[in-house]
Amino acid sequence: MSDDLLISNLFSVKDKVALITGGGTGIGKMIAKAFVKNGAIVYIASRNKTAASRDKTSLDNVAKELTEMGPGKCFSIEANLDSKEACEKLVTDFKNLGNDKLDILINNSATWHESTSLMDIPEDAWDRIYNLNVKCVFYLTMAFLPLLEKASKKLVDPSRVIITGSILGIGEGELKGMQALGLYSLPYSSSKSAVHSVAKNLAVHLTPQGINVNVLAPGIVPTFPSDAKINEIRLSDIPQGRPGGELDMAGAAIYLASRAGSWISGIELVVDGGTLLQYKLTDVQRVPLPSLPS
Repeated sequence: MSDDLLISNLFSVKDKVALITGGGTGIGKMIAKAFVKNGAIVYIASRNKTAASRDKTSLDNVAKELTEMGPGKCFSIEANLDSKEACEKLVTDFKNLGNDKLDILINNSATWHESTSLMDIPEDAWDRIYNLNVKCVFYLTMAFLPLLEKASKKLVDPSRVIITGSILGIGEGELKGMQALGLYSLPYSSSKSAVHSVAKNLAVHLTPQGINVNVLAPGIVPTFPSDAKINEIRLSDIPQGRPGGELDMAGAAIYLASRAGSWISGIELVVDGGTLLQYKLTDVQRVPLPSLPS
């Protein structure tokens, strides 16, 4: 039993089967890479397996790249999650690849819209963002429910659903980088608040069935190059003094997915370098203390 306390066992995801939506780029790829490096079998899902993404890499090439890192394996799977039917199709395609259970589902896919005015947010942006960021998270989790239940070792190692949220779903307003650009992210931010609520409500229903549901709420994690001045402004929002990166996302995801996190369900795990604390650190001009009556 004492061996259970070894880091190699306590935080192990070896031989677990994971599916990560939006796993070909950004935070999804960071998590996929960590799982593969620690011996998991990982499926990364995206809208198009062969089209080049923002970093000019196709999903198939990402899967090949991660598999070569080993010792786990990575496979790509096409999924355009725009409806309940599309979510159910992804489950069918996953099963057709020879899988009859799923240990870890990471709902990471999300979309975004930036507007220069609150009066200029198009209606279709709300529909598109809530469709992927909220509705399809629910339907995909429900579609995978039988496979998650089958994989669960309920008392000691439940199956996991991890939903990538955001600190924007917890705080209100805009971070300084967005303010500097004169942009508004209200539809995205409110969708993250909504999906945090979906996650916590799902945890109520699914935890007794042996499926833990949690939110990973990142702060500022750059996933593509940005202007140096904007980066400087962003850093002023982070008390720790640096943006998040691969190790931060990987560590949090492995914690939630491993034996170490098996007694945790229904939480928002904030990984933001203290960004949500920033209002407590605002510079205020000091004034003399008033004299108190003796």
